[in-house]
Amino acid sequence: MPDSTHKAEVFDVLVLGSGEAGKYLSWSLGVEGKKVGLIERRYVGGSCPNVACLPSKNIVHSAKVAWYAQRLEAFGMHKPVPGINMAVVRERKRAMVRSLVDVHEKRFAANHVVFLYGEGKFVAPRTILVKLDDGSIHLVTADLVIVSTGCHRR
Repeated sequence: MPDSTHKAEVFDVLVLGSGEAGKYLSWSLGVEGKKVGLIERRYVGGSCPNVACLPSKNIVHSAKVAWYAQRLEAFGMHKPVPGINMAVVRERKRAMVRSLVDVHEKRFAANHVVFLYGEGKFVAPRTILVKLDDGSIHLVTADLVIVSTGCHRR
């Protein structure tokens, strides 16, 4: 719990989670002139562009290209030497993720969203203590707090 030396930074809106709902809400409210703080624990932009939807589609696309490459003779082309370099496939996916995170970060900045990269914990009504990745503590509050943390399956 913060002591009296921790003065809370006041926002119009706090959003906990930068996934689909959280990012669009924060971008829209920020561009409207609201002072928006967004707290994200792990994946900038949520799980879809980082570990779920888009990275898996990227790898599936590589598999589809490999499937076509194995059937080049049916299209009148010479068949290449077989083999897939998974290091290249993996790096292609990782580069795509890095690019998407960069796009998200630029959009947060362009829409005047204060991005707090760390873990948030409610310590009072509409007040969140954020342990930033550098170990520092940030106390934030707002009249409107939106919890957009997604879900977790086991």
